[in-house]
Amino acid sequence: MKTKNFMDQDKLLEKINRLIPNSVYIFDLVESQMVWFNERVQELYGYSVEELQALGAEYYAQTMHPDDVAVLAEAVTKARHISDGEIISLEYRFKDRLGNYHWIKDQITAFARGDDGLVRYVLGVATDVDDRKAYEETLKKTIDKLNLCLAAGKMGTWEWEIEKNVLHWDTRMYTIHGIPVDPRLSPAVEVNQRMIKEDLDIVNEKVSKAVAERSDFYVTYRVKFDNQEIHHVKCYGKFLSSQDDKKMYGVAWDSTEEILTEQEIQEARANMISAAKMAALGEMSAGIAHEINNPLTVIQARAFQLAQMADNNKLDTEKVKQAAESISRTADKIARIIRSLRSFAREGTFDPYEVVSVNQIVEETLEFCRTRFYNHGIEIELEPIPEDLEIECRLVQIEQVLLNLLNNSFDAIQQLEEKWIRVRVACQDNMIEIYVIDSGRGIPEDIQQKMMLPFFTTKEVGKGTGLGLSISSGIMRSHKGELFLDRQAANTTFVIRMPRWQADSAE
Repeated sequence: MKTKNFMDQDKLLEKINRLIPNSVYIFDLVESQMVWFNERVQELYGYSVEELQALGAEYYAQTMHPDDVAVLAEAVTKARHISDGEIISLEYRFKDRLGNYHWIKDQITAFARGDDGLVRYVLGVATDVDDRKAYEETLKKTIDKLNLCLAAGKMGTWEWEIEKNVLHWDTRMYTIHGIPVDPRLSPAVEVNQRMIKEDLDIVNEKVSKAVAERSDFYVTYRVKFDNQEIHHVKCYGKFLSSQDDKKMYGVAWDSTEEILTEQEIQEARANMISAAKMAALGEMSAGIAHEINNPLTVIQARAFQLAQMADNNKLDTEKVKQAAESISRTADKIARIIRSLRSFAREGTFDPYEVVSVNQIVEETLEFCRTRFYNHGIEIELEPIPEDLEIECRLVQIEQVLLNLLNNSFDAIQQLEEKWIRVRVACQDNMIEIYVIDSGRGIPEDIQQKMMLPFFTTKEVGKGTGLGLSISSGIMRSHKGELFLDRQAANTTFVIRMPRWQADSAE
């Protein structure tokens, strides 16, 4: 069976013309006018061949973007001298019939020559690349914004070719590490020489782990500048891999000022906590003096009794034993008060968590209060607490919170006819709740909204810092708990709520 002859060139070209998605045209370089183009041109841009031919010498001015006319003029000059088979590629903006510009990627080649041997007609294949240009413009804007963010944050960027073990830095990375900008310097060598030794070991460990697990990493390290200043650098790296290579990209920035500010804030916070503690102790100083003076009176009386028996040479063995036991018990009470004072006066923000008896927390705190409250006619009620009930906490901090609540209750009910404070402990679902309830009838709504704010106080000038509840609330948050007012209770009720075990609670 013979194959049908399909090489009718006119029909073949017609079919190809219809299938090609590009614009195909023939252009006269000498007359600067369109000779022919396929249907795709009219579909995309709305012109007929006759309309473009009618423009004559105005063709470029009427259809091209003004900024691209010089590019086209240069291409025309070059096209006149190209050899057969040579292709010129260029991009420009072409205006459609409605006045909208379109980005065109054009490839032209010699189609026919004039009598002078120079190219007169060129064959062009044009592709609309609006989508690509829009993407490139969006990408450029994104990169510009990224560079702006990096500049604002004073961040440097880096790239590490893992297989080749080559580290590339931008210029800001050199500044961050106190290294002169010099392409001859190896960033990897320089940073290893300047990084503090113990930090270098940590960084190497984290980076090695990130490479092994193909994961990101985040690390902080210190570098020493030539002037011996120590700077803190934070660095983030992201692992990327392809079939050809494995790389890490990342950013770094000098966080020295940030870290120093954090340290100053921590110091200021510690000073505020100490000031609040001293204020609380100052408020109770008279009561504490009574707590110590009363036992001392007992000791003095017993000592005088023993001296009298010795002077009269009438030592009664039973009485001597009773006096000694009384002195011992009273001395133990003073020791407990002093121990509680020494513990409370210490700054406990960075103490490790320890497992302590809830009963111990409450009893040690009440040691500061009983005499003072008794002298002012305030009754202390302590509901039974299981001896084996324990909690993991920073003892000093929880005692500070409890003492602050007791002091607030003392101040609030002094002028009431009915004066009592009740402490109750509850344990449910692995959560401890310590209730401090007083005979007051609640707190006004406007004060409730502000009472946890720093420096807010309803006390007279000189009698309160306004830091007690704010600091107490922060302490409870650090214990993954909370401090709040029970608004449903008949009497004023503050609740300390926290998990029994820190490790088991949610972050």
